[in-house]
Parts: sequence; structure tokens; C-alpha cells
Amino acid sequence: MTCTTSKTPRVRRSSAALLLAFALAWAGAARAADEKTAPAVASMREITDEVLAILNDHALDHPGRVAKIENVAIERFNFPLMTQLVLGKNRSALSAEQQDQFEKEFKDHLSLTYGRQIDRYTSNEKITIGDGRLESNGDVTVRTRITGGSAGEGVQIDYRLRADPGGGWRIIDVIPEGVSLIQNFRAQVQDIVTQQGVAHLIDTLHQRNAERRAQQPPAAG
Repeated sequence: MTCTTSKTPRVRRSSAALLLAFALAWAGAARAADEKTAPAVASMREITDEVLAILNDHALDHPGRVAKIENVAIERFNFPLMTQLVLGKNRSALSAEQQDQFEKEFKDHLSLTYGRQIDRYTSNEKITIGDGRLESNGDVTVRTRITGGSAGEGVQIDYRLRADPGGGWRIIDVIPEGVSLIQNFRAQVQDIVTQQGVAHLIDTLHQRNAERRAQQPPAAG
């Protein structure tokens, strides 16, 4: 009994020391992850501030807001890479000229799709920038949430960003409520290629854009 009792405090001290070591290691890993994701989160915050400033500029009409937001998107989205990700294995079936045409139509599609959402925005909506999650390939997914106004109880939108070789971060995917824009669009592209062939891909997207453009409100006269 004497021997057992004398060892118990040492066992407890060893267990406590081991738990402390794990806690310190976890805290160190969390700090390291935060340091790696912080630049991407800061970039997402800058993008959000730019867009909100445009949306809150009451001197702009709808076409004016869309045009300014398009300029932000051109600078902040990596459209060439997004085009590659959307085309996937079908990219090799397109010539360089066709890939450029598809990229243009893809940018127009995003502009027309999200441009329709602009007039739904009200100053009652609040955008909260959450934390960043480091992906296995070095990308960072930044969580954001829109609440109030047309968003109601809240809409979760994640953005995946990738570091540019020359510095800075750009968006390569938008994920509203867990649905990846890139994966969804890639599936649509594959359906078109499977059913109509790759030659119809650009024409189909161009036609869809024309239909959406016709639904846009006219510029103020």
C-alpha cells in the first residue's frame, strides 16, 4: 500500500503534464493556422467593404452599380483559373480562342446572375466575415454570413481564395449554402457537352446570357 500511494502523485503529475503538452501543441497549431489564413480573411474583408460602398452609393442607378461591381470582380476574381476549373477535362477539346470566348461568356454569366441580386440589397443587411479554413492545397475558405433584409434569418456564403504568385489573394469559388459555384457550373458544362457536343457549349452559354440580359432593368434615362 505504501508503494502504491507514493506513486500516485507522480502518475497524476505525469498525466497533467501530458495534457498540458497536448494543449500547448494544439494552441500552437491553431495560431499557425490563423497566421496562414489571416491574409485571405483580410482580403475578403477588403472585397466586402468595396462592394458595400458601391451598394450604399445612392447616386448610382442599377447599371452603374453593376458596372462598378464588375470592375471589383475583374480585379478580385481569378477568372482564368475559374474557367479552367469549370471546363475540367473538356478544356482540351476547345481551342485557345474558344477558351477565351468561354471565359468571356462565363464572366458575363456571373455578372448577369449576381447583378440581378443587387437591387434586392438593403442597408438593413449585415455581412459578417467569419474565420478562414486552410485547405490541403494552400487555398483558404473564408466564411461569411448575410443577415437581415432580403437575407431573412441569414444566408451562409463561403469564398475560396488562392494566393497569387505575385502576391495577394483572389477568389476562385463561391459557395452559397454549401453549393459550390464551380462544381455546379462544371456539371452544367458536362451536360451540355454530353447532350449537344463541345461545339455548342459557347453558343448555349451565349444564348443564356442574352436571355438574362433582356431581363435586366433598363438604365435610367
